[in-house]
Amino acid sequence: MIHTTPERITERILKFCREKIDPTAKPVFLKLVQVENCRFGDCFGNVENYMKNNGGCVQYGWIIWEIPDLFIEAEFHAVWINNEGEYIDITPKIDGEKEILFLPDSKRKDEGGITPNITEDYVEKKLDEKKKIGRNEPCPCGSGKKYKKCHGSP
Repeated sequence: MIHTTPERITERILKFCREKIDPTAKPVFLKLVQVENCRFGDCFGNVENYMKNNGGCVQYGWIIWEIPDLFIEAEFHAVWINNEGEYIDITPKIDGEKEILFLPDSKRKDEGGITPNITEDYVEKKLDEKKKIGRNEPCPCGSGKKYKKCHGSP
């Protein structure tokens, strides 16, 4: 099971965005626009290069990924803002996603290096509510790994 763009914006997603990232921003769905010479996983470079020829500006924020009822994750990302003020994602996704859920970040900028993802593990919350999963049992996220090597690691 892999993470994917949420099908809809739930209260759980709104709470995650509000409490863990930016309480002033609202997530929005953005279509992916295929642009020549853009590379997988290089959103910062893609937007910078695209702005040189097409104007506009950059918006930093977070792609929101989810495995429903198990896991939510925010990945730092950049999108292009065209001259009409529309957010447009120009970075192709390796898994073929055609749209993303994007949360603009009013404070964070790209400072180079790697920005750690922000996560919330629904599995841990479920474990507190239900029976405890043994360390050597398969992880309930569906990865195929033992729980201790996946979501059970500290």
